[in-house]
Amino acid sequence: MQNAQRKNAGWINMPAIRFTEAKQTNLLLKDALQNGANAVLIDLTGIPVDRCELPKLLHGIRLSDHAVFLNSAEDSERLFTEISKHAGYYLKGGIAFDPLAAWMRTGNAFEPYFDRIASLITHTRNMREFRPSMVETHIYHNSGADPVQELAFTIAAAASHMDLLTGRGLSPLLAFNRTFVSVSVGTQHLTEIAKLRALRLLLQSISRAYKLPDELCVPFIHASTSNFYQTAESAHTNIVRATSEAMSAVIGGCDALTVLSHDQQIKTPDAFSARVARNVSSVMAAESLLDRVADPAAGSYALEDMSVKLAEAAWAKFVEIEEQGGLVRCFENGTIQKQLRESLQEKADLLHSGQVMVGVNRFCEAARVAKSESAAQEQSRLRDHNLSTYFHAHTSFGDEA
Repeated sequence: MQNAQRKNAGWINMPAIRFTEAKQTNLLLKDALQNGANAVLIDLTGIPVDRCELPKLLHGIRLSDHAVFLNSAEDSERLFTEISKHAGYYLKGGIAFDPLAAWMRTGNAFEPYFDRIASLITHTRNMREFRPSMVETHIYHNSGADPVQELAFTIAAAASHMDLLTGRGLSPLLAFNRTFVSVSVGTQHLTEIAKLRALRLLLQSISRAYKLPDELCVPFIHASTSNFYQTAESAHTNIVRATSEAMSAVIGGCDALTVLSHDQQIKTPDAFSARVARNVSSVMAAESLLDRVADPAAGSYALEDMSVKLAEAAWAKFVEIEEQGGLVRCFENGTIQKQLRESLQEKADLLHSGQVMVGVNRFCEAARVAKSESAAQEQSRLRDHNLSTYFHAHTSFGDEA
């Protein structure tokens, strides 16, 4: 287990910033990078490349010094062409888009994306800190997955990515090192630490299956605090949740950390909530000194035991998925969706039966923010849920009393 963990201390403080307009967003990026952030994750979801005005958006930001990750379903090669204009020969960052996860959400074909990703990886093969390929756990986490399911589905997705990229002519080592994993971290503090440590062990197992030497493999794990466990009803409790989740991520060994704003469920985050989120990471580094130790959880028998058991259970489920034809086949026949629906309902049932979620079913504020969740959805697709919204959508006010 410990051999698979990070050898270097510290992590990248990488806040997420939603694109609005090129000049205004550029000011937000610069403000973040001047006030604690080491990198930025720019959310370009649904924004056409032409509207992004990427040279203007990134004006004054040295991409060789600060990693910039773009969350966009647009053509990755075109995105790179735009961000590399006047940016020098060496860029850091990547494209934060998982074609398989997008297919699970929308049904859009994933194969064309992998053609472009493989081409871009080849084009940027000398940029070791630029990662055009991403595997995300958010789709499973936000659909209600338990930690074993989340790990198993993620490793199955990673194996699918490796197959799809090597099938397009990439070497296994290049495909592995230019793919990063983006993980949601929930509120179960110790379990989430163990989850991240187990993930590194499972990624090592995948790399070894391709006969890759451990010393040449550089897995990169980006952790984000959980959108699934945020609540709109009592938004300030999300600050505490996010702090606990961020500590789990750091102690678990993430390479980069995004702390979501506490009020994003009810409004577009403002300067105050963005600063609070960004400073969670800064306080852990500057005051708690968690950035001084490479593997803070090393030597804890309880965490080591939890990590091993999670990894073993997840690997067994991964093997089941592979025996049934792999992740794509299991999704096409509805196996993944069925397991996730059952797990999501179990989480809601726990809240009904007495498990506490502060501000949701206990210690609630007098006026509750009304948010609705449609009960009707296409059963063959996945969607990003929020637990408190799902709970209230399936609860009458009389039941909450």
